[in-house]
Amino acid sequence: MSLKNILLLVGLIAVGCGEGSVSIPDAGQDAGQDAGEDAGQDAGGDDAGRDAGDDAGVDAGDDAGVDAGGDDGGMSGDDGAADAADESPVYGEMFYVALSGHDDNPGTIDEPFRSLERARTAIRELKNSSGLPDDGVVAWLREGVYERETTFELSAEDSGEESKPVVYRAYPGEEVRLVGAKKLEAAWFSVVADTSPVWDRVDPLARGNLVQADLPAHGISDYGTLRERGFGGNAIAALELFFNAEPMQLGRWPDADDNDEPATHQDDQIVLFGDPVPDVTGTYIRSGTQDGVNSFARQGLVGGRQYNLYRLTWDYQNNTYTAWFISTQTSGYPGDADPWWHHYDHELGTFNPGSGAGGNPTINDPERVNHGFVSIDQALSDTAFTYRGTRPQRWSQAEAVWFHGYWEHMWADLHVPAASIDTGTKTVTFSDVPGYGIKTGQPYYAENLLEEITQPGEWYLNRATGMLYFWPPGDLAAGEVYASVMESELLRLSGTSHVMFSDIIFEMTRENLVEINGGSDNTLYNCTLRNAGNNGAMVSGENNGLERCEIHQTGDRGAGLSGGVRASLTEAHNFVRNCHIHKFGRWSWTYKPAVSLSGAGHDVLHNWMHDAPHSAILYSGNEHNIEFNDIHEVCEFSADAGAVYAGRDWGYRGNLIRHNFIHDIDTWFEGYGVHGVYLDDCLSGIHVFGNVFYRISGHAIQHGGGRDVTMDNNIMARCGDALSADSRGISRINNTPGDSWNMLERLTRDGILYQQDPWASAYPRLAAIPNDWAQVSDPGALWLYPQGCLFSRNFGFANTQWTRESNYGGTGTFDKYEEIADNIEDQDPLFVDEGNLDLSLQPGSPAFGIPGFVEIPFDQIGIEPP
Repeated sequence: MSLKNILLLVGLIAVGCGEGSVSIPDAGQDAGQDAGEDAGQDAGGDDAGRDAGDDAGVDAGDDAGVDAGGDDGGMSGDDGAADAADESPVYGEMFYVALSGHDDNPGTIDEPFRSLERARTAIRELKNSSGLPDDGVVAWLREGVYERETTFELSAEDSGEESKPVVYRAYPGEEVRLVGAKKLEAAWFSVVADTSPVWDRVDPLARGNLVQADLPAHGISDYGTLRERGFGGNAIAALELFFNAEPMQLGRWPDADDNDEPATHQDDQIVLFGDPVPDVTGTYIRSGTQDGVNSFARQGLVGGRQYNLYRLTWDYQNNTYTAWFISTQTSGYPGDADPWWHHYDHELGTFNPGSGAGGNPTINDPERVNHGFVSIDQALSDTAFTYRGTRPQRWSQAEAVWFHGYWEHMWADLHVPAASIDTGTKTVTFSDVPGYGIKTGQPYYAENLLEEITQPGEWYLNRATGMLYFWPPGDLAAGEVYASVMESELLRLSGTSHVMFSDIIFEMTRENLVEINGGSDNTLYNCTLRNAGNNGAMVSGENNGLERCEIHQTGDRGAGLSGGVRASLTEAHNFVRNCHIHKFGRWSWTYKPAVSLSGAGHDVLHNWMHDAPHSAILYSGNEHNIEFNDIHEVCEFSADAGAVYAGRDWGYRGNLIRHNFIHDIDTWFEGYGVHGVYLDDCLSGIHVFGNVFYRISGHAIQHGGGRDVTMDNNIMARCGDALSADSRGISRINNTPGDSWNMLERLTRDGILYQQDPWASAYPRLAAIPNDWAQVSDPGALWLYPQGCLFSRNFGFANTQWTRESNYGGTGTFDKYEEIADNIEDQDPLFVDEGNLDLSLQPGSPAFGIPGFVEIPFDQIGIEPP
């Protein structure tokens, strides 16, 4: 839970600066990104390569939702309503829409219209006859649930004018819901009896609790299609079930809340699993203590050799390293006489092969449930794997078994159907390669199973018969059950200007909830966007966005901003401000953030983002402002990820990450960690200023070899590392046509002439890079190194390590920086109230002794007061 979600300051305080400067850019500065620009980021080669242009794009066309409430301090209707609570707002003309109305009525409060479409016609007629009145026109929507079957679309002819807006708004004090779903009446359901043909498939826990409804008998016959979705895809959702405005869970195994405790170095014995060569799996018995933890010896020899498991901490080139080893040695860094494996971490996990070794031994028992996931026993090929245990024997009559897993990388998930399950050989086979392939030890669960309805809230639909099975989490008669039916947006604004939708709940479509395509000065204000099959809202055009909205339980991302023109650095000024976005990525667990930005010139300001499997913010393009956001408990089901992430482009410059509180970032998965701000794969020209990083299990800042990056005036406390940096560009950047690591080619996409104005004036250090591969690759020129970077005036406290210079890619990193100065590595910063997450600094904080340190306005971070 965040300390500050409603904050005390309305204005932003800033001063301007140019590229490479350490002064602070204007908080209100817009940042242009091209709507068509991909924002996927390649995480870097063998460890986590995902190409920005291919798999993980932050596409401007993705939607963005904002859910209007939530736990732990989300905006309530009263808090976020602002002038919506005013009983007498001023409009020049008013029409009314009510479920009890009729479209032949005049649209008055006593004789309202029935449909939004009739109100739209009335507003068009008003404009054509007398023009828009002063103060604009409003269509008041009276209370109720408006079940939609088609998109409500406005076009340019439905626009307002400056100071004369066209407004669609819930009547003060009344709840208005636009839904893309059909209500399922309680009377349609009956308890599944022991005479049912599926009785033998019903779990004993569900018997007596499971109910069924014949959907075709009640006019619902289009169930949509279950599609592969997750990393790199934007598939439309199939029919989903909602109870009391909460999404229900397709019958799955293991259940999402199942979790077994892992083995630790405190145990007296450790069992290793996996596929190592030679086979060093088996039981290891405690043999002593080393590096402050238990060490272990394997029971039984392998090839006549005794293998041991131990931890080592050592210093090398001014860095401290800790790793676990499987070796024939009993201590020290392994030699190469015998095969050995390593795991660089303080805790046990999955090992990588060293000299002479193969495969990956791991402490992860494939049958162990890790927060709803089990693990692949053995990868047989890119389309088949084995499992442990006998659970799939229950599924012999299942119509269509699906699996959701991180099949090769912890940053790439995918839902895929099983082609076959052989319970004799314990083998699952897919028809196609799931993404990058299959790897031993990767996490997955099974879904879409009647047999696995084992707790309230789970459901299953037989798509051949239309029979719906459901274990309701509450009284059906007192509750509300909906099935999503719309495969298009609830609302689409196409080329409109000066249109506002206010105080309305948009929910339960199979697709996106809202799209704003082009136009300008359109706003969703104080709206709730929830339970989308795909995204909450997708926004392009200029000066369009969301203000004081709540987005949650979206299948994919919360909101997507696109627009602007990168080639001319024309900024779009689209925005997400003062919004509460949480529990996004419900279906697609990776690269579907709270907000994505692409193109030029967008603002993500004063938002509260939390509780998600992957990143909160993904961006590509230029001149974006990411400021005053409270971000926590994201990246929970991923690795090699960051709360704020972009990567693999020398040209994504002018982006400002300022005055954010990024905290409590950790993951349930192994891998390359999760971080605060992730500047991946030579991302360049970013300014990271005045942020507070707190309790981040990985690195506060991961700097992956980019040029001209400024990281200053930040506070890093209780993190894994304050800064991890490397020079990966020296080994990865190339000149291969079409390769995502061809930085010069990427730099000249979309008509960009980076050595001519406006780019040359905006980014002179970028313009200095030769547009010639022979010159760029000249080792003596150092263009492939992180030159021009600054890490200064930062304050650290109780981090595991202050800075980490990785040897990934090449030797020497910090010696290529322009400046590392005036940092305090480890002192108590004197927070005002750390126990309650008030990380403001007391007047006597030693941070104020740093020359040029600027106080971080911590009390302004998060949602501002209305």
